[in-house]
Order: sequence, then structure tokens, then C-alpha cells
Amino acid sequence: MNIAVDLRALGGEKISGVKIYLQNLLEEIFQLDKKNHYFLWWNSATEDFPLNLKIPKSPRFKKIQTRFSNRILNLQFLAGRKFADKLILAAEDRPGKIDLFWLPDPRPIALSSNCRLVMTIHDLASELFPAFFSLKTRLWHKFLNPLKIANSADRILAVSNFTKDELERVWQIPPEKISVTPLAAKVSRSRFSPKNLPLKFILSLSTLEPRKNLRTLIAAFAELQKENSTEIELLIAGDFDSKIFADPKISKIPGVRFLGKISEAEKFQLLAAAEVFCFPSLYEGFGIPPLEAMQCGTPVLAADIPPLREVLGNATQFLPPKNIDAWRVALTKILADEKLRRKMSVAGKAQAQKFSWRKTAEKTLAAFDEVLK
Repeated sequence: MNIAVDLRALGGEKISGVKIYLQNLLEEIFQLDKKNHYFLWWNSATEDFPLNLKIPKSPRFKKIQTRFSNRILNLQFLAGRKFADKLILAAEDRPGKIDLFWLPDPRPIALSSNCRLVMTIHDLASELFPAFFSLKTRLWHKFLNPLKIANSADRILAVSNFTKDELERVWQIPPEKISVTPLAAKVSRSRFSPKNLPLKFILSLSTLEPRKNLRTLIAAFAELQKENSTEIELLIAGDFDSKIFADPKISKIPGVRFLGKISEAEKFQLLAAAEVFCFPSLYEGFGIPPLEAMQCGTPVLAADIPPLREVLGNATQFLPPKNIDAWRVALTKILADEKLRRKMSVAGKAQAQKFSWRKTAEKTLAAFDEVLK
């Protein structure tokens, strides 16, 4: 069967959860799938095909590049004037048909009537919490209308049982139309050593946006500093994109260092060296960063929300997301108790091993097979 994969999510320099998902999952699919043919479609008027995607040298995996303006192409898709599967075949100049088109995140698409659509939904943040996003992003989602795309899909891949439940409850998607394909963590181990790191530090890793609830963590850290003379810093890795997100209104205080965008090598070193990793997010579809911390053996404090309980199990301490005092008390305890940190480290590593991109790929391919049959 011929399967087309939309790679448009790989555009731009910024690291995103969708990019991590698509790159890691495709690498596993390339190794597992020995029967289907893949058309890896990249469209950009200015950028060349992504070089960081490792594609096997095999006639079953074809790179397809078209150079339309994505803005114009989106309008043509929504108007039904172009079909993505036809564009791909025309670019390859071959007869036949695309049997299945995989959309790894919601974006405008139009397909021929005999081409099946599988799409991935990571969360319903834009639907449930529009205030977390910029005006531009809210307008984009209104234009995109992801619910309409979801209703037209033959199968939806949900990244967690929590997301599946929300698709059923909020969007009224029939459960038989949804396959749960949990994500995973894969931290690239490196000998790279970041300079000027404090001897002891608390770490948080996320985009700087209201949903990540960093204000609570910073406020708890400020209270911790008042009662504890131990020299420890709070490092926050991640950047803010005003084009996508609303202002997180984060205050800069002594002892808090914003690292901005970091590389994969820096991420491993930071995760491995931190005393504790904090993830106070108000809403997630899955939650990869705390799972990455667990993989590195770092104890985790996490917001008590359903998707994080699903992913992190009993290997972390869950705290009310906005309870500043609860975060302060938990930080005080874990920083003072080396035995507790070691215990949580062992439990975290065991929990992280329950997830792998290989398992994600197996469940994804199973969903593809069901649709193609």
C-alpha cells in the first residue's frame, strides 16, 4: 500500500512536541514496516527538505518536495481546488494512487475520495483554553477548524487515553474511530558539558506560555529562598513565541535563570544534573519532559492533572497545580532528603521504560493496517 506522510510540521527552527513526535516515530516506522511504500511529502516555497530526518536508502521511501506557498496551498485545500495525494503523485510523475494519508497534527488538507485520512490529535488546548494563545493563533485555529478535519478522518490517533476521552466528550468523536498511541521519551546522551551551571539547581523545561504555569513554580521558589539559606537556583529552559502564545507574565527574581532555547545535548546534561525536575503544567495531552527527566534518573514533581497521572504513574509526587505552598513544601522536603531522591530516581527510570517510540510505532502501524483493510 502507498502511504503519504505530511512533513510540514517539521518546518522552522524551533523545537516542538510535534517535531519530536514525528521524527522519533518515523525512524521507528522505517525500521518496522517492511511492506508499505512511503511518500514523505514536504512543501515549502523557501525551505529545502528537512535534513534531520533519517530516511533509509530504499525505493520504498521516497522524498517528495513541492514548492507552493503554504498559505496559498492551505486556501486551495480548504476550497477543494487541490488534493494533496494528487500533488504528491504529480510531483513523482507516476500513476496509481495514495491509499492512506497521515496528518501528524491538524492542518488544512484535502484528499481524493479514494484516499483514507489518519490524523493525530495531541490535545485540545486551543479548543478548551483559547486564552493561553495569541490572537494570531486563535484566528488560525478558527480558520483551520480542526473539528471538521477530525470528523472527516477515517481514524484519529490520540496520544493518551486522556486525549481520547476528551475527543469523545468535547468533540463527540465515536470511540471506535480513535486509536490510542502513547508517546515516549528519548533523550540523546552526550558528553557535552554546559558551562556556568550552579552546583545545585531545580530544573523546569517547557515553552514559556501560560499553560505551563511557571508563575506558580517561581512563586514557590521565592518562598523557598526566604526560609532556606542553601544556595540553589531554579533553571528554566525554553523560549517564548509571542506569535503563538499569550504572555505568560513571568516575573524575573534573583535565583531564577532563564536559559532560553537549548540543544538536545544540553537538555540531557541539564536533566541528568538537576536535583529535581518540576512540571507544574495546567494542561497536557501527554507530557514528554517529565518522562525525559525520569529516563535520566531525576526525581520529578508534577502537577496533579489526569494525563500526567496516566503517564508518570506512581513514580512522582503530584501537587495541586496552583497551590504555591504545596510546591514550596515539596521542594523543601525533596531537596533535603537524598534517600527520597534516590528512591524516586529508581521508580522514575522503571516508569520511563514502560514507554518507547517502538511501541508507539507498532500501535500506529496497527491503526494504519486497520484503516487500509
